[in-house]
Parts: sequence; C-alpha cells; structure tokens
Amino acid sequence: MDSTAILVIVTLTLVGLGCGLAIYLANKFLPEEDETLKAAEKVNQYLPGMDCGACGKPGCFAYARDVAQDLETLQATPCMALMNDDDALGKLGQSLGVDLSGGVRKVAVIHCTGESEVIFDYQGVSTCKSSMQVSAGFKKCPYGCLGLGDCAEVCPVDAISIDREKKIAVIDPERCIGCGLCVKECPNDLIELIPVEMPQYLGCNYLSKKDIPRREKCDVGCIHCRLCVKAAEGDEVKWDDEKDLPYFDPEKSLPAPDSIEKCPRNIIIPRKVK
Repeated sequence: MDSTAILVIVTLTLVGLGCGLAIYLANKFLPEEDETLKAAEKVNQYLPGMDCGACGKPGCFAYARDVAQDLETLQATPCMALMNDDDALGKLGQSLGVDLSGGVRKVAVIHCTGESEVIFDYQGVSTCKSSMQVSAGFKKCPYGCLGLGDCAEVCPVDAISIDREKKIAVIDPERCIGCGLCVKECPNDLIELIPVEMPQYLGCNYLSKKDIPRREKCDVGCIHCRLCVKAAEGDEVKWDDEKDLPYFDPEKSLPAPDSIEKCPRNIIIPRKVK
C-alpha cells in the first residue's frame, strides 16, 4: 500500500474520531431540549396547522407553547378550530391526561338579511373597509352587510360566500369552524360567534342609539318593539339596552319559537341544531 493511500485512511480515521468526540461532548455538555418545547411539539400535532392567528398568536406552534405552559390557555383563548374538531380535541386531551370534553363549539352568523338598498354607486377599492370610508358605506342602512367579501377573503375553509342577488355574505354552518377571523374583519361588526346549539339569532344589527343623520334602517330591520321579549315564556330572549336590540343568552341557548313567530319583521332567524 503506497503512502498516499495510508495518508487518506489515517486522515479519514482522524476525521471520524473528531466527529465522534464532538458529538460526545455536545451530548454531555450542551443543555437538553427544553421540556416545554417538547410539550409544545406534542400539543402542536393536534392543532389545525393553519397558522391563522385567530387565537391571537402568530401561529399554531406559538399557541401550542402557551398551552404547554398553562392549560388554562385552552379556556382563556380557545382555538375554535380545535374546539370544533372532536377527534383532535379528544386525542389532545388523552395526550395531556386531561378531560377536554364539554367545550362550547361555536359557529359564525351574520346579523343582516341583506335587504338594504344601494344608495350610490361605489367605485373605490373593492373592500368593505375601504367603502366604509365613503359616507359610512354605499347602502341605505349604515350597519348592513356591504357584501364586498372581506370576511370571505380571510376564511381558511371557504365557509363564506357572497350572495349575488342580495349582495351580502353568507356563512355555511356546516363548513364553518368558528375560528373568528371573519368577526375581526367585518368593519360593521355584523359577524358573531354563537354556540352551535343556539336555536336562533337576530338578522339585524341596527344601532338605533347611534343613528347616523339622513341614514335609515332597511325595510326589514328591527323596529325595537320588544314583542319578542314579551312573547318569551322565560329567559330565552333578553333586551340589550346598549344596542337596543334583542339578545339571546349564549350560555343558555334556549329556543324561542314564540318570539320567532311574533317578530313583525321576521328577522329572528331559526337555526337547525343537531
């Protein structure tokens, strides 16, 4: 064997010994992986992975770290996509050794039926937020859905579409995961997350106590007659004095068939509850 071959063998052997020594020293002296990080990785595998930010965190892993540090995070700032996924929620609960059942699943609804007429031809940037900068929107009701799709743009599961006839946003309750991104996006605060067990919701959001001069509600808007409250047998309908609108308690989610029937504007919208 010539000297060149011997030199190559010796060199490779020394390199191998050096790498082995480096690995040994790294394992011996470098700090171990943070236990919280390990726990976060464990939690993260059950999250939706959409990095939507609806929970207020920059991504699912950041949320997972908060959960790993404090399980109360699941209650304080719940990931609604997770809460609406029984399978993932159950597996996460088993992984953490806690019972996560009993969480309130939610779905988004829009407090507008789309009957407000257009009062001028808006030609600006085609977003609800932009059109609101011009005379509080281009529809007769300053609190109505403008139908330009800001909410649909942020929906991660395409649960929101635009009704071409009424020109309002429509939410598919079967596809909605209750993430809440659309709630933050609507400039008129028309979208709300309600429990999936809620049997009805109000199809209007006209704030009579904040009337805008020379603007009116649509022809089917709430007239604040309170017949819905009077027709209620118990606590299924209450009156929100701040908004001057009827209110359905999400903690009770009681059916209000008499109130639905008595509403002269037919804007208490019944929901199919499984």
